Amino acid sequence: MEIRKLDDTYRERIIEIFTICFDYNFDIDEDGPFFDDPSLWEYVWGAFDGQKLIASYISYKQRVKIRNRAIECRYLDGVATLPEYRNMGIIKDIFMRDCADALDSGINIMMLDPFKHDYYRKLGFETAFENLNLSFDYSLLSSEMVENDLRIVSGMLYQKDSMKPLVEAALEKLWEESRYAEVKEISAYSQGIYREKDLLCAVVIDENNIPHGLILYSKKGRKMNIRRFSFTDLQGFYALKRFLLNHRDQLSSFEIRRVPPDFPIELLLHSGWQAGRFAELKDFSSRMMRILSPIPVISELMDKEISARVIIEIEDRNLPQNDLSLSIGNGEVVYTDRKGLSISIADLVPLVTGRTSASRLWRMGKLGKGEYGKLPWGIAEVPSDVQILDSLFPRITTHNAH
Repeated sequence: MEIRKLDDTYRERIIEIFTICFDYNFDIDEDGPFFDDPSLWEYVWGAFDGQKLIASYISYKQRVKIRNRAIECRYLDGVATLPEYRNMGIIKDIFMRDCADALDSGINIMMLDPFKHDYYRKLGFETAFENLNLSFDYSLLSSEMVENDLRIVSGMLYQKDSMKPLVEAALEKLWEESRYAEVKEISAYSQGIYREKDLLCAVVIDENNIPHGLILYSKKGRKMNIRRFSFTDLQGFYALKRFLLNHRDQLSSFEIRRVPPDFPIELLLHSGWQAGRFAELKDFSSRMMRILSPIPVISELMDKEISARVIIEIEDRNLPQNDLSLSIGNGEVVYTDRKGLSISIADLVPLVTGRTSASRLWRMGKLGKGEYGKLPWGIAEVPSDVQILDSLFPRITTHNAH
């Protein structure tokens, strides 16, 4: 088997692999520009059996905000192996090559939205951000409003150049000011919203045409499916709420995807149930992250104002150079030969992103030493070292990784 980078001459073969491996129907209008975009082809890998392409693996650059810090990463997509070549470690081999290439380029984290969480956990990934799905009947929408002078411009995105400047301005504003985990993707992906025939958008703007929020949505069977509901302030939130209320005669229900845990549901709905109608909030946590080099990631994301120090021992089964003992605190991360709290490279992910507290990881037996696995599930004093980690990486609830 040979692994090498691919160029766009393999476009048709990759589409064929996608069709075989996924529930995928190629659409020339929506998918053609995606595969033709040069930004896609900088890091596309393939595995060959002789001259036959047997696996594909797309790895592209993007920026993501974690704890409100913009960080460069690699995002994995299009990972597929022909059925007759599976369970042979091919994707892992490509992944290891991509890791080395990313590290050589100064990239310290990878991200993906998995088809199978357990598979990627074996490679050191773990769910990094917390998101929810909110479904509710129109009758549960609150009519309470805060009046403002903002206005909404709405329309289709497919082949509508008039909407594009507004949407681009709103996305840029959200990148700069949103507390949520925004991303900046390559054009092959970011421009995809303009190729979806059923996708609609509403942008909230003020008298100076400054965006305050937007929603991306589609409608089917009297239901609005909202892919994104984002706002920079409560004025933007209430304007978008007014937009939903204005669909009284057309829609009976809504579903908002990727709702962050601190989304102001109590300002959107008057109650969670009424007259046999119920709001439903489901876990939709999906995006996973892999730390390739822990020292720069820890240094970037920890609270540098905390003077107390703690020692952690990291275990990485795939990248042995990450088997480290590190002393963390007082604004620095340094090597040490002392023993401390043990943690896997995968379980380090939700700690540094703020999805899971150090205390919770400790109670689940994912942080500490062997004896902590015997910890009773009840009231127990949290060790001082775990408390220090809690202060270095405080739990946060503002993630909305789109």
